[in-house]
Amino acid sequence: MGLFDLFKKKKDKKVEEINKKKNTDNIGINIKPTISVKTEVVNTPSEPEVIPVEKRIKGMKPNSAGLYPHETLLLSYAPKYYVEGNSYPGFWWYKYGIKDVDKLLQSLLDRGFLQIGSLRSAIEKETATVLKDILKANDLKVSGKKSELVERLLDEVPEEKLKAAFTKFTYELTDEGKDVLNKEEYIPYIHRTGIEDLDIWSLSKKVQEKPEYPYRDVIWGYLNERSMIHAKNGDFGLYRNSRFTMSEFVKEESKLDNAFSLLSEVIRYDLSGLSNGFSMQFMDIYADSYFPYDSSIITMAPGIISRVADYQEKKGLSDEDLKRKLYEEICKFKLPFSVFTEDECVEIVLMEIQKDEEGLQKLYNKAERRFKKEYGIK
Repeated sequence: MGLFDLFKKKKDKKVEEINKKKNTDNIGINIKPTISVKTEVVNTPSEPEVIPVEKRIKGMKPNSAGLYPHETLLLSYAPKYYVEGNSYPGFWWYKYGIKDVDKLLQSLLDRGFLQIGSLRSAIEKETATVLKDILKANDLKVSGKKSELVERLLDEVPEEKLKAAFTKFTYELTDEGKDVLNKEEYIPYIHRTGIEDLDIWSLSKKVQEKPEYPYRDVIWGYLNERSMIHAKNGDFGLYRNSRFTMSEFVKEESKLDNAFSLLSEVIRYDLSGLSNGFSMQFMDIYADSYFPYDSSIITMAPGIISRVADYQEKKGLSDEDLKRKLYEEICKFKLPFSVFTEDECVEIVLMEIQKDEEGLQKLYNKAERRFKKEYGIK
């Protein structure tokens, strides 16, 4: 599941009905709700083909330390793994094509990027219950925080006894391993976040192509470029999704105002009725999906509403302040079509935050009457 699947609205049944009507009229355009981050239907095999890591890195340049992206990623996980007896997550195989993680860990150990962890780290990895049992067996106090239990064991119990009791050692990064991770922190970052279609391989290539740029600038440039391509192609839903990703990205840097500006653009698109493949000649079909409020595909997803409320709280804005700020931002974006006016978009946001369903129903009914009159729909 992608990072932003949280924001997908459950309007699939409504969309299916629209597509059926269009198929009946031999219309080859597929409507997708703009509130969904990933709405394209892709036919994929039940078991996607796994690309072996050896094929992944063929022709790829290693970094200055001689490591490939998957090896750097494994360095970030290594301190969580034991030298023996691990059960590894499936992503090492299905996402990165690594069959033998133990073998790769041993290779990193042999090349000096990892070392066997210390006795202290083995003790720290155990639960407080285990530590207390061993303390009790040695007639020592069992009270205190876990950190205190660890120190008591190291101070009061002979090393040979501890080595006999704590046999599960983990890996630790050497200075060389730490240096690689510091230089290539973007690899575990993109693994965790999965921004757009970037992965550890494609992002590594882009960073290598622009070594003078911080990796976040490289990602930002990529996202901005993609959004411009979507806009040029009229893929309004995909454009909206890119802008949402950009909003989340700058919010990570605590650039709240920049994030809110991008989020306001997302809201403008979510409440416009624009979608990938949008065409003005199908207004009578679109009307069935736009209204009424309780079955509309152009409503705000809960995740978007919560982000606006979070911004309001963090900036200490009153409802009136938020209203002015949101209107100011929304008015910056001129769209080729919109079901709602700028004022109505702002009202919808505030009513969603306040859970004013009665007010939302009235506003959507008003917009429906205007829409049908303008486009001659009965």
